[in-house]
Amino acid sequence: MNAVGKSSVVFVTLSGLFWGGWVVGSQTPEGQEAIAKAYQAYAQDQAQTNQNLFATNALRAIVCGASGPSVDGGQPKPCLAVVAAGRLFVVDAGSGAAASLESRNIPMARLQAVLLTSASLPQSADLDEMYVDASQSRDDKLLPVYGPADTQRMVDGLNVAAGFDGATQGLQAWGPSPEPGRSVIVFEGDGLVVSAFTTQEDAYAGRVGYRFDYHGRSLVVGGDGRVVSSEAAQDADVVLQGARSTTIANLGNGDAATVAEVAAQAHQANAGLVVLTGADDSVSGSLQVAEARAAGYNDVISGRVGMLLELPLTNTEVNVRPL
Repeated sequence: MNAVGKSSVVFVTLSGLFWGGWVVGSQTPEGQEAIAKAYQAYAQDQAQTNQNLFATNALRAIVCGASGPSVDGGQPKPCLAVVAAGRLFVVDAGSGAAASLESRNIPMARLQAVLLTSASLPQSADLDEMYVDASQSRDDKLLPVYGPADTQRMVDGLNVAAGFDGATQGLQAWGPSPEPGRSVIVFEGDGLVVSAFTTQEDAYAGRVGYRFDYHGRSLVVGGDGRVVSSEAAQDADVVLQGARSTTIANLGNGDAATVAEVAAQAHQANAGLVVLTGADDSVSGSLQVAEARAAGYNDVISGRVGMLLELPLTNTEVNVRPL
């Protein structure tokens, strides 16, 4: 077990025993000191883990929300954090996105921008919370928000409601407005290029996708858009794609591509790992993976909240583990 694992076990065990009154002598100075040391060790290891996330030796993505509705009909809460070149980008700010990042101690001071795949409520519900978290920990009081054309109107409304001018404080909307087949660069620096793109179907639906290229590694994120069929997905190491199962009809996701369509398009695009983000529970996720493999595409997994994808710069591997 690594150092983080050891301290986490100590933290959970001692905390549970302390509050349950099971640790003999926990009310003594010695017992309280032991508890304090366990908390300190956990905090230090957690901080070190999060600093490692921002090391410049890999392109990383953290699933912090699910794009598909749950089996009980709950609304989707899409969120994906991408880390590269020491910067943090959040793709879609669904409800609870800020809390999800905070619970994993992701330093919001490093937030470069929020990238919306759609200006709809499911993708933007937590923008205000995310701004508050980011602005409290950095000097810059403006948070860039990229997205489709409707993003400007939505952001203006949030700024007015919060009393911000959007020029010196608040959210600052940028609409890259890519055309089908023509990407638009929204960020470039330190070996990282972030591009916005769309397809014919997504342009009509008001959706965009994003491609991250970092020193030869590539990651494509499209929310519920049909991104695997786009030129931007060609030869991508990882594609995160919302999809609906043909076995279980995901409510509110009827215009998304089916898993079978994604599998066929991934073959054509010569994509690497496909991460299906259209399921909010393990049963739906397993069904989607099974459908993709039955359609002939085996390099596929279901994206789960808390999953970390790491693309090292020194090889072509994709490491997947819980954060």
